[in-house]
Amino acid sequence: MLYRINGNRDSKYGEKEGSRKRKAAALFCAVLFCLSAFPSLAENTNAGATSAETANAGTTSAENANAGTTSAETTNASATNSAGSNPTWDLEDNRISFYEVPELVEHYSSIAEMEKDILSESTKGIHGVKDAVKEQREDILDALSENINALKDERDNTEDKTVKEALTKEISKLEKVKNSKRILPGLDSSLVEANAALTELSKTDKEMTKAEKKAEKAVRSQFITGKAVLSDAMQNLLFSYAQTKNTENLLEKRVSLMNRSLEKVKKEMSLGKATANDVTAAELSLKSAESDLKKLRNGLDTMKRNIGLSLGWHMNTYQNITIDPIPDFPRDFLNGRNQETDYQAVLVRNGEYGEILREKEKNITGWTEKKQKQAEKAESIRSSLKALWENIETKSLSLKQAESTATLANLKKERALRMQEKGLIGRVDAEGMELDALSSENSYEEARLEYNQAVFRYEEAVNKGIISLD
Repeated sequence: MLYRINGNRDSKYGEKEGSRKRKAAALFCAVLFCLSAFPSLAENTNAGATSAETANAGTTSAENANAGTTSAETTNASATNSAGSNPTWDLEDNRISFYEVPELVEHYSSIAEMEKDILSESTKGIHGVKDAVKEQREDILDALSENINALKDERDNTEDKTVKEALTKEISKLEKVKNSKRILPGLDSSLVEANAALTELSKTDKEMTKAEKKAEKAVRSQFITGKAVLSDAMQNLLFSYAQTKNTENLLEKRVSLMNRSLEKVKKEMSLGKATANDVTAAELSLKSAESDLKKLRNGLDTMKRNIGLSLGWHMNTYQNITIDPIPDFPRDFLNGRNQETDYQAVLVRNGEYGEILREKEKNITGWTEKKQKQAEKAESIRSSLKALWENIETKSLSLKQAESTATLANLKKERALRMQEKGLIGRVDAEGMELDALSSENSYEEARLEYNQAVFRYEEAVNKGIISLD
């Protein structure tokens, strides 16, 4: 079963009723005494979070600073995840799908766990105040409910209409106080204190909720960039994993071919058509192929372990992972795209460019250092996006060539096998053609993955502002 790190929930044990009520009464006095200070308490509790938000503003994207260019996002929305639509992932299973990675990073990565720990620590004081407010409010409401129920019982047990009317009015007052969130006029002195307490407690709860959201926003802003970078790295690692799996497939077929070759040589030797040296050579070829396959599988296991541990699995469970094939991106990805529009989209999302925009001007006249840095970074982004675009074109051409080569090599292999059956060529020549076909097939798969990765990197730049070049 997939290993996930879950925080322990503290159990809250009950107390004897008398002891609980005495403690509640004492707490009620303390709360009433400092209710007016709660708003400032909320402010002080969140002061650290506010400063963290300010200090880490640079980790957010340049989207706010460049709101005018957000039309690029709308223009390219249809291109997002062009390899296919995103289903609802089961994050608790032992499968990793390509587009599931950002969700796994968000919820189960080491960065996500660190974020949870810091968030819990940052809001601990706020939660303490909210719990105290909640408990005090419940105690007041319980006391009011007891009085209401007692008055209702008294009203039901009397036949005096005057008493019934008086009790009904008293019940109505108590219920208004019980449901109150503001100071009510015309209350008896006995209810004024309860009304004031409930009003202040409600106000404090709102202040604490606001402070909690503010603290959460400040903490999460620190991890936005880190999560995006880790997600990008993991998805690129999945391409490397897929390429290694292709090589494993090639080596498995090579081992199978060497096994068949060895059996044929042994059979030929029994018929006097091959020598002991031929058998030895075939055995050495088989051992070499098996050794290469073993080494590659060890490397493949290391890659799976790195992927699993980064996305929330444990050392004892990562071997249970199944990594799904990477979906194909459309061959005509660049058709209909506008490089200038995509460039504007990258500017909106690129974190480094956003940091430059948020710098304060050191000189309000002439050509400032900020303007120079902004222009240089913008030009660097333009050049990088152009390189990513050209890389797609190059990989697309290579894919077409690899596809043609693989088709031709397969035809040659089939022809060689037919010729071997008719005795027109020898075993060695036929096996050579078969190995060429296997190699060409593997080259095609590598070219396909390289094209898909080129498109993925372009999309990462346009949709997330993350520029990753070979």
